[in-house]
Amino acid sequence: MEWFEIIHIRLFSERDRQVAVNAFSQLGLPDFKGAVKSMKLLQDVVLETDLRIMIQWQGKTIEKAKSELGMQLAAAFAEYGRIHHIVCKECTTINRE
Repeated sequence: MEWFEIIHIRLFSERDRQVAVNAFSQLGLPDFKGAVKSMKLLQDVVLETDLRIMIQWQGKTIEKAKSELGMQLAAAFAEYGRIHHIVCKECTTINRE
């Protein structure tokens, strides 16, 4: 089963955006019990000072709380802006056949 952790960063400035992007680029994919499938940094197409870190987890159970990795990332990126941190699971998928 897959589940996701999303850390929304509302950056303080354009300069903070560039520093945050560079900091994320330096990260490696952690070996968190083999459960981290991917980590992506997404930028809002309208508000350039909004970034989101999306951690895709793979495992038999869905965490009910924020992960240690997610909390570490949220704390590290809090110096660049305001943080909103959520954990969610997929409800349904619509695919093009």
